[in-house]
Amino acid sequence: MLALRLAIHLGLFAAAFALSWRPWHAALVTVVAAGLFGAGSHIKHGILGEPLVFSDAALVRHAIRHPRLYYAEKLARPPALLTLAGLAVATALWFAAEPAILPTGGAPWLALPPLVAAATAWALLRPGVARFAAGVVSDPADPDADVRRFGLIATLILHALVWRAAQRPSAQAGAVIAALPAPRPAAQGPRLVVAIQCESFVDIAARGLPGPALPALEALRAGALAFGRCRAPAEGAYTMRSEFGFLTGLPSETLGLDALDPYLTAPAYLGRTLPELLRASGRETLFLHPYDRRFFDRDLLVPQFGFDRFLDGRAFDDAPRFGPYVADAAVAEALEREIASATGSAFLFAVTIENHGPWGPGRLPDTADAAEQYARHLANADRMIGRVAAALKAAPGGGLLCLYGDHAPGRLLHPDLPDRRATDYLLWSTAGATEVASRRDVSVDDLGRMLLAAV
Repeated sequence: MLALRLAIHLGLFAAAFALSWRPWHAALVTVVAAGLFGAGSHIKHGILGEPLVFSDAALVRHAIRHPRLYYAEKLARPPALLTLAGLAVATALWFAAEPAILPTGGAPWLALPPLVAAATAWALLRPGVARFAAGVVSDPADPDADVRRFGLIATLILHALVWRAAQRPSAQAGAVIAALPAPRPAAQGPRLVVAIQCESFVDIAARGLPGPALPALEALRAGALAFGRCRAPAEGAYTMRSEFGFLTGLPSETLGLDALDPYLTAPAYLGRTLPELLRASGRETLFLHPYDRRFFDRDLLVPQFGFDRFLDGRAFDDAPRFGPYVADAAVAEALEREIASATGSAFLFAVTIENHGPWGPGRLPDTADAAEQYARHLANADRMIGRVAAALKAAPGGGLLCLYGDHAPGRLLHPDLPDRRATDYLLWSTAGATEVASRRDVSVDDLGRMLLAAV
């Protein structure tokens, strides 16, 4: 491990030196780069309870396109711009103070630093290094534990190497996929199946914190097939982890490092998903999300999951907002229309966005208090749940409703929230339950399999 860490830093130093031919500046760049990664990881851990992971690099393009979702708007504000300008001035002054030590021997010497950097990268990509990495990193994935053991940058490299060489799907994942229960034909089961992945949905009042009453949720719990806490694969972010777990029924432990961002390798696991199985049973399948269809590459992946239609943000251009995002009321209205117009059997999967962070000044016009804003969004989500349940009751043939929160809010909001990896879920049928359900806590992948079994 020591040799690996030295090689990584040698490669960084050689790359920086190749650009400047100033050894002290290259050393500073290497140290500062490591420090910035560490600082960024510390900030992320304070918000999401997780260090930087290698797959975060794939989210940079989304953060550029949608900075609000990633708390990145501050990077375009004067303090951040002034910091960048200060770095540029400091670099210019440093270059003036430290002369370059360009060699006099010509091109062969000039090529040496980039060759060292390239050779380091080549060496790290050898199969033997990947085998070594696979033998030392945590399985199932545990970024916190690996960072404590190996350091941040070494962990990022190790995880990337293991991920790159992984066989997909793993034997464990393949077994889960094969065991997914096939739904009854649509004519024999509930005609309409609605699942709602509700943004940052946690019944905080039930956890002893100040929060709104959720009367619709409480009423449905009284006659639910199942309800309780829903274990999410992340806290504060990474919606795609919960989404993937629910739609595939795959536990995070079966995915290896793919669990950190399962959408990067999703095609390897698709073919026998919830929507695909429900479609094969004779149901039309719809994915509804009032946002950019390109987010998480959903424009490419949603059809591969087994959805016939994708109702995205373009269908909500004129829909009301509550705060910066499309209101849950608009999602309820869209689902009511789909339920009322369905002539056959259907599976409707909706992903809400109203309650996405950040919360705080400027979000709602009449309050700057983050906790008050979050509470209002929870109340709106509860009203949405009640409207969808009423629409299913009114529909011929009735239906099944499944609701769950994708993750808890980030740690900046309600830092004393207990069990931050748990949200709330509900599985309810218009036909009623044969017996009164008691609270049962499950993981989000359990819930996906429970939905299939209920259908």
